[in-house]
Amino acid sequence: MDIGLTVPQEVEGESEISKGLLSGGLYAIGHFEIGTDEIPAAWSLMYTLTSKHQCKPCAGKSFEICQSIPLDQHPQDKCMIDLCIPVQMIDLKLIEEKAISILTECDTAMLASVTEEGYPRPVPMGKIKADGISQIWFSTGTFSDKTIQFQLNPKAGVCFMKGGDSIVLTGKVEIVSDMEIKKALWSDWMFAHFPGGVIDPSYCILKFTSEEATYWIDNEFVKASI
Repeated sequence: MDIGLTVPQEVEGESEISKGLLSGGLYAIGHFEIGTDEIPAAWSLMYTLTSKHQCKPCAGKSFEICQSIPLDQHPQDKCMIDLCIPVQMIDLKLIEEKAISILTECDTAMLASVTEEGYPRPVPMGKIKADGISQIWFSTGTFSDKTIQFQLNPKAGVCFMKGGDSIVLTGKVEIVSDMEIKKALWSDWMFAHFPGGVIDPSYCILKFTSEEATYWIDNEFVKASI
């Protein structure tokens, strides 16, 4: 562990004491008032939070800035520290473009509903249309478990992957009743499931609208709002 303090530029290091210069640029900084035993968890939290703010750690030294108040003088015996991590911004537009490309190549995605007991219920579903990753349409049975569950609770999740890249979306599902939309999304392969065609009462369209995305693409973990 290194310990440092600020010194005038003309001061030189000697023996086991060296002089260094912290690099400039962007830093993620978190202010904490915590016990010394909580510092490792605070560092872990800081690295987790960087992904939620579309940035990632980069080359450079991470460091702590300790406030001047002595530990034994804090009213709760806690230390006041700033944790600083050098970061660079992630190109969120590029990540989203890659996610759209992956979804375009996927015929199947996992769609999760919430059961009456509060458990997620993921099922593989054939994707019939997508508008980027913002909206995805699926066909299913009107009286299927998932459709009934979405009637009670529209919260949903969708995930898909290719190779080592994966995308998880959370949002809500709308049960589409508009006949023009149902006609536009109809394909002849659906006759095997809905013999009555587009007017079959069992034929149902689910429209998923994304609200949040978690990307793992090119070994980068990013969370973002859609």
